[in-house]
Amino acid sequence: MINKTRTLRCFTGCISATLLLVLVGCKSNIELGSTASTCSLVGGTWDLIADTDYSQCGGSGKKEKMIFTVTQQGCQLSNDYGVTGTIDGTDVQWKVPPWFINGGEVTYLEATAKIQDKKIEGGYYWTWSDGNTECSGTTKVNGTILAKEDAISAQSEVKEKNPMLSPKEGNIAHTFSLKTPSAKAVYLAGEMSDWKENVFKMQQGENDNWSLTLYLPQGAWQYKFVVDGQWKYDQSNPKTTDDGFDGLNSVIVLGKEIAELSVNQNIPHGSVINSDFDSKALGENSPFTVYLPPAYSADSQKSYPLLLLLHGYGSDQEQWVRDGKIQNFMDNLIHAGLIEPFIIVMPYGDKSQYVNNTETHIMDELIPYVREQYRIKSGKTFTAISGGSMGGFGALYLAHRHQDVFGLSVPLSGYFDLSYYPEFNPKKFTMEPELYIYCGTDDHISFARNEDLVKLLKKEGVDFTYKTASGGHTWRYWNGITTDFLTVISDFFNKQA
Repeated sequence: MINKTRTLRCFTGCISATLLLVLVGCKSNIELGSTASTCSLVGGTWDLIADTDYSQCGGSGKKEKMIFTVTQQGCQLSNDYGVTGTIDGTDVQWKVPPWFINGGEVTYLEATAKIQDKKIEGGYYWTWSDGNTECSGTTKVNGTILAKEDAISAQSEVKEKNPMLSPKEGNIAHTFSLKTPSAKAVYLAGEMSDWKENVFKMQQGENDNWSLTLYLPQGAWQYKFVVDGQWKYDQSNPKTTDDGFDGLNSVIVLGKEIAELSVNQNIPHGSVINSDFDSKALGENSPFTVYLPPAYSADSQKSYPLLLLLHGYGSDQEQWVRDGKIQNFMDNLIHAGLIEPFIIVMPYGDKSQYVNNTETHIMDELIPYVREQYRIKSGKTFTAISGGSMGGFGALYLAHRHQDVFGLSVPLSGYFDLSYYPEFNPKKFTMEPELYIYCGTDDHISFARNEDLVKLLKKEGVDFTYKTASGGHTWRYWNGITTDFLTVISDFFNKQA
């Protein structure tokens, strides 16, 4: 994406979750019949729907139901997120403190609400800026102050939606804890919540300790803490990984990981090579990573098919090695005879969406360069492209624009923002490369866009495969489908041989 559109997990997920929490949390109520000099009791449990428009920040629209508690003292309101408000008749003016996310600051130009008959209606206008780029948006909120019996039912319903809060056969209990002084609200966010920050509220104990126990399926889980709206990794946990936004995610591993994801010391291993060259298209040095299969060096005559594998927004060319463990999957699957060996090239795309100069760099510079450096079979029947999130968009975009180069496109949870592809016209859409689309049904960032794209493709009679399964916009989901999509790619190459 371009710099102002920080939409994937860290902007869409945070603006449509963190922002919704703050915005939704900043709502107040006044009874019908109140006057400008009288404040009515509006504290208690609020049930709201927040509708956020972040199209200028690279997203579209997001609706989310929120249930939270508002405290009232006289004409003053407050909530757990540090938001305060003042009632004047049926109107509320909110004071929302700025908060930081993705290297930038969210500030509020205006935050107001009107309360009547225990009905809530409000609007919030905000901007995000990192000093170089800026975007803005609105959030509209409608809801109700619940009666006590309804509040108990609503809160129970919310709890039922989070089965990880209760023991389940096969799941593993893990207590997340954080010591943070003066915090007003702490949440656990991560792959367990599809990076929504308002799902798992931690409980405050003695000595500024906050904790929460979840019952999780085994495997690796990435997470962070959200302390009064600010995202922080767990400094007490030494296991971390890059979050794609100049920060870190914390990682825990419960029980065993996926077998194919782990290193097997008893089998041959391929080579992971980090390289770079000067790019005229980019006007700077550009890094890339290559995976060579185990047998590459043993036979100096044999050539191999090529997979171009693209990373997500704000990450780098090593993401699929670091988080995807693609080298381990390849080694294990090749040794087991489940796939045939092929070469993988992973370019650096930063936040480009793989358009403009980055497209020129990959297509006109990188691919010809690696074909000169490595023994790669020629022709589109031996060339595929895949990638996750922003890389999923890139896999569709580049394959469609260069149908003479790629014979197969495999987008994974693609964030299909077609504003980056104005030439795209579904009425004239043809897709000669085979197309195989994956997306998790719990993916609050990309699933709706995948569904919209699929409708367009079906309407135009495009031949493609669409495979969905439970999972979010997370490495747990992508690791879980890696064996499958690598097999799809290997089968494509094999049928051409």
